[in-house]
Amino acid sequence: MTVAEDTTLHVTELFTTDQRAELEALADQVRFPLEHTVFWEGQPSFSVLIIREGTVKVTRKDAEGNEVVLAIRGGNQVIGEEGVLMDEPRSATVTTITEVTALTVRADELLRFVEERNLWRTMYQAAVRRRRQLDERLVQLREEDVGTRLARCLLDLVHETGKETEAGWVIESSLSQLDLATRITASRDAVAQELRKLRKSDLVTTARRKIVVKNLTALQDMTSR
Repeated sequence: MTVAEDTTLHVTELFTTDQRAELEALADQVRFPLEHTVFWEGQPSFSVLIIREGTVKVTRKDAEGNEVVLAIRGGNQVIGEEGVLMDEPRSATVTTITEVTALTVRADELLRFVEERNLWRTMYQAAVRRRRQLDERLVQLREEDVGTRLARCLLDLVHETGKETEAGWVIESSLSQLDLATRITASRDAVAQELRKLRKSDLVTTARRKIVVKNLTALQDMTSR
């Protein structure tokens, strides 16, 4: 099985091996348990997080005060750099959906590092690219039916956190059907119905905190119609 291009932001895209080693020397290692809030939407941006192992969900409150899942981030990905670079409050809440091991770098240390190594352009371009990808995804959601949105969401989860096994691509997290629903702007009942269709077609299996994508090609076909 093959996976479509992963467009999420990895630390290896931003820095050379030597630069990454320098940055990690400035960082402190941290561990977070399952369902721990790392950043709160609206709080000051005092640090960035580089995930080593585990996954987090990125959420934001909508106009009605409901939590909307914007993205899932995993190993080697950078979290919180936009607020630090722009000197703005956190634009979203970040919560662990597995146990997480990470590195945390203070804002002042990151800014000094970026300034001394002339990395402003690289960091800014990466932040803009991530924002554009999110905007494009939101436009897609408004144009697609629930089944297509769910298929695309599952493909994203495979890209972000999936592990290939003999049974298929395993997605392990504490994401609920409600989380999936908010991520694709659908109702929980609609997501449950579409998951039943996927199970009946033997495209996926589901269990507590785990989804197995058994036929990746079929899901990709659903999103390309």
